[in-house]
Amino acid sequence: MKKQLLIAAVAATMGTAAIADISITGNMKVNYTNTDTNGTVTNQVGHEANLALAGKNGNTSVHIEMALDDANKDATEEGTVVLEDVHLTTMIGDVKLKTGTWNGSDTILDQDSARTAGNYIVSTTMSGVALSVEGDTEEASTSVKVAGSVSGVALSYKAKATQDEVTVAGSVAGVDIAYANIDADAAASDKSSVSLNYSTNGFDLSYVNADADANAVISGDSYFGDVTTFETAMAAGDDISGFGVKTTLAGNTVQLKSFTMEDYSASADVDFIKVIATRALANGTTFEATYTDEDSTTATSDRETFDLELAVKF
Repeated sequence: MKKQLLIAAVAATMGTAAIADISITGNMKVNYTNTDTNGTVTNQVGHEANLALAGKNGNTSVHIEMALDDANKDATEEGTVVLEDVHLTTMIGDVKLKTGTWNGSDTILDQDSARTAGNYIVSTTMSGVALSVEGDTEEASTSVKVAGSVSGVALSYKAKATQDEVTVAGSVAGVDIAYANIDADAAASDKSSVSLNYSTNGFDLSYVNADADANAVISGDSYFGDVTTFETAMAAGDDISGFGVKTTLAGNTVQLKSFTMEDYSASADVDFIKVIATRALANGTTFEATYTDEDSTTATSDRETFDLELAVKF
């Protein structure tokens, strides 16, 4: 209702054509987190809010996103509103151009949350093959990507200044299989991942394995969660693997994940159990409870985390 009133107020000062393709969306979440690290207990409350303004005129669109994050959860500090993703997308003939600043998509192997200035993606499709050039103001960041599909198998190859990336994804007998490999120029810096997903009788089953060479670090968070926040942080050469199951129970979405981080030095392996229960509430609101148990071979690094999250989108 408030969003409609805001749009109506803007409409009163502009012509109809000027605001026909403007939209305002946003979200906010509040978290209460209880953490027990080897007997030391902390309780924190934090919040995050985002407001996005999108405008479109023909084939050209602009996205501006503002955020208020309280990542430190420090009562002595006030949150600061900052601009995050700001980008323009347009078509020049058959070529699509996206430029501005934004964070990318995280994978199992790599986290891609850093924003850089002067980002750009120039892309087009030729005979069913997607071609793109991507980069930012740093010349060394430029990459070239080729993607397509053969007999239902999705293939992509990305060439970067310091490494080549290959992904293969398809389905065999109802099992979705995805493979990713990073071939780095630096010695002993390659890493790869394999994921399997299968649905049966209302259950979504998954298995993921990620391996790193001695000098490579797995930093992604698309399956295991943000590995950089583990009590025992992943280091060069560490591997990680595990399985998960997801289903619906009494109107709730319930997930269970069990995985192990194998320390390259064989001194601090960690077993994880993660349980996530999500329930949809009224008016676009969701409630989520997450319990995570980290059982390390180093007793001082054992940790239990219980997080309650209330989130809303509009």
